[in-house]
Amino acid sequence: MKKIYSYIILLLVSFCWVSCNNEWEDEQYEQYVSFKAPIGSNGVTDIYIRYKKDGKVTYQLPVIISGSTFNEKDLNVKVEVDNDTLGILNNERFGREDLYFLQLTPEHYNFPGTVNVPQGVAVITLPVDFDLTGINMVRSWVLPLTVVDEPGTYLGHPRKNYAKALLNIKPFNDYSGTYSTTTLQTFISNEDGSYDQANPIVRNTRTGQVVDENTIFFYAGAMEEDLINREDYKVNFYFNPETKMVELSTKNENLKLEQLKKDQAAYTIAEIMDEELPYLKHRYVIFNIEYTFVDYTSVEGREIPYHVKGTMTLERKINTQIPDEDQAIEW
Repeated sequence: MKKIYSYIILLLVSFCWVSCNNEWEDEQYEQYVSFKAPIGSNGVTDIYIRYKKDGKVTYQLPVIISGSTFNEKDLNVKVEVDNDTLGILNNERFGREDLYFLQLTPEHYNFPGTVNVPQGVAVITLPVDFDLTGINMVRSWVLPLTVVDEPGTYLGHPRKNYAKALLNIKPFNDYSGTYSTTTLQTFISNEDGSYDQANPIVRNTRTGQVVDENTIFFYAGAMEEDLINREDYKVNFYFNPETKMVELSTKNENLKLEQLKKDQAAYTIAEIMDEELPYLKHRYVIFNIEYTFVDYTSVEGREIPYHVKGTMTLERKINTQIPDEDQAIEW
């Protein structure tokens, strides 16, 4: 009798073992196609891409086949521009159209309409070629991509945003970023050119946006960075690599921009390793600047003259253990 019970128990254990193995080998959930493009608090995926001399750069967007097992066949995944989602996002997030994300125009990008995912491979990248020449960063530009379903072959991930990539273009160069401007002062000028040094306008930070490889722009003086007509107050800061001087210019003659003490506008770049974190490098860009301009839009029919002077400092923290520059910088 004991032998019979032993055989029955052994049979049950063997059955459970086989069942568990088969269950493990089976797909635990559907294999869907998705992008690795996690969205931030702004509802899009910020991608930082270095502005190069010719304006051209390639971004590798990861394409993922989800599931607990590897895909069993080659997949030709189709990708196209999503012309709908960005409009919905803008309507939900912004009350002003001048703050809307703009869809990147075709002359600034190119990507293959199909990416091949070989059998047994779970992750591959879609090369997206950008040409940033002439891009105007007064507005935020987004390239919205989506996976095109091929029923019977593959489907895009049903979870919201997984099968879409809203790539918010963030070009950078050696001088772009958020500057500390606590020592940059803006004064309202008197008719004789003098100004009251006791009452300066000071902003804690100012953001320098990319124009080209060696140029960034700021909005003049203390003008608000979300001003509706901010385009009118763009001032280009060119970092001359030969003279090591900062040179100011603008395309708007109404701004009446004049750079003062040009011979004192030298910039310095310093790199210092962190004392506590040996892998962390601090890179500083520091320069003094002085200039005048007029605000010609705030009061109808009147120009308000401003005098700006002081020091601007950019600190960039770089993790030297990360090989990819865009990921090594702590944005």
